Amino acid sequence: PIGPDYPLEKLRQDGFKAIFIATGLHKSSTMGVEGEDAGYQGYMPGVEYLRKVNLEEKMELGEKVAVIGGGNVAMDCARSSLRMGIKEVNLIYRRSRNEMPANEAEIVAAEEEGVKFHLLANPTKILDQNGKVSGMECIRMELGEPDSSGRRRPVPIKGSEFVLDVDMIIPAIGQ
Repeated sequence: PIGPDYPLEKLRQDGFKAIFIATGLHKSSTMGVEGEDAGYQGYMPGVEYLRKVNLEEKMELGEKVAVIGGGNVAMDCARSSLRMGIKEVNLIYRRSRNEMPANEAEIVAAEEEGVKFHLLANPTKILDQNGKVSGMECIRMELGEPDSSGRRRPVPIKGSEFVLDVDMIIPAIGQ
């Protein structure tokens, strides 16, 4: 490890012509919803999910999946889920399609492949039965004034809660 055991200055002294330090160690952002830290079977962050898909690791996949996010990782998770044989893939994004950060081609491909888009919606709670994901409570959103990203800020609509019947949740909202 670079640091106390092998200082950066030692690398320079050893005569290397170039030094590349890759820190790695992905950690997904959290959604901040009830049940997220409960360790439910069927909950897997997007980067971990894609790693397992790419390494062809055995996973217990559900029949109905909710992917949270609107970026390229979310689109990759949704599209990969369909290819893995999952029957229903729901993509939940808190803003409108116009604010999605994913590449337009990825969004269109996801739509064409059959991903169900739930726009202007945001998770509020993960539901479980006996320690397994059984659904996800969401709330509908409306767009307010722009935030620091320049995109219009999503605002919850009181009384608009609804439940998605899913058995797997894949948050892909950043790292």
